[in-house]
Amino acid sequence: MKLPYILYLMLLLAALQACKSGKTPNRAASDAAERLQQIKLTGTTTAKMFYEQLPSASGAEYTSSGLYVLGDDSPYLFQLNESFQVVKKYVLSVDSSGINGGRLPKASKPDLESMAYFKYGRDEMLLLAGSGASTARNRAYLINLSENMAVTPLDLSRLYTFLKRVLKLETNGQLNLEGMAMDGVYTYLLQRPLGINGNTLIRFDTNAFKRFLMYDGDLPAAALYHFDLPKLGQKQAGFSGAYTVGDKLFFTASVEDSPSAVEDGEVLGSYIGMIDLNALPYATNPAKPLAVPTLALNNPNGTGYVGKAESLVVFEGQEPGKYKVIVLSDDDQGHSELLQVQLVIE
Repeated sequence: MKLPYILYLMLLLAALQACKSGKTPNRAASDAAERLQQIKLTGTTTAKMFYEQLPSASGAEYTSSGLYVLGDDSPYLFQLNESFQVVKKYVLSVDSSGINGGRLPKASKPDLESMAYFKYGRDEMLLLAGSGASTARNRAYLINLSENMAVTPLDLSRLYTFLKRVLKLETNGQLNLEGMAMDGVYTYLLQRPLGINGNTLIRFDTNAFKRFLMYDGDLPAAALYHFDLPKLGQKQAGFSGAYTVGDKLFFTASVEDSPSAVEDGEVLGSYIGMIDLNALPYATNPAKPLAVPTLALNNPNGTGYVGKAESLVVFEGQEPGKYKVIVLSDDDQGHSELLQVQLVIE
């Protein structure tokens, strides 16, 4: 009689445990949001550099050959060394007419706002992508690092038209893609909000995304995730850059008093933030965007940083939860800045 009794108890305990752990999707989303809100980001800005001849930094990526930086109105891709000094610049396939002070005119610039590294076969590639805020800004460039920096221009109009439809921007709003990151499984684009639209992460399967890029293949399926970022006064912080490390997507965000994706405005402040990619299933409701931890950027002397952070590169530290973050910013005056930040996730 003992064996059936023990089995009965085991089954009863298992049933009770299943009932205890069973949660509705809304409850699970609430728990995930609560856990994220308990995460705290702390950090110290240890250094700041100013670039007179590197205009409008808007994207950054790190490869085995160094740190690459692009400017949203620059005809060049810049390569930096380990001391973050500019050592080379490469000409992109852009119309150089109208260049003034190393900058392309606002009306015709490709507005390259994001950059990502990936491998294609044996080749190492950089993808530089425009924001999609106008027809001129639908352009992109593939740089083959393995083939002497060969440049291939791309037209992303088909993809961007698709994304406008997915984001429901055909009649209200504007496409404004400001960040991009790729890993071996997924590719991420960050849509910066304008007006009533929120901060949105767009996710694609990386292999499908590569086929689209390299062969002008089928449009990759897109999944949307929505996030709640801080406000300064009445102004919402908006995504501006992305970088993945393991199961975390780090981002920059800035608060700018601007009426559109084309016009510049007064910058009120900038942030570093982190999205736990495991929590994406709980960020699918645009009416209830998921709050994520952020850190307001400061100057090395501790005062608030009011530059426009546009991109970042993140290196894991030797201790768990510690990271070295390189932030690039644009002053809208034809110059750029670089911040070195020691970030801690608690």
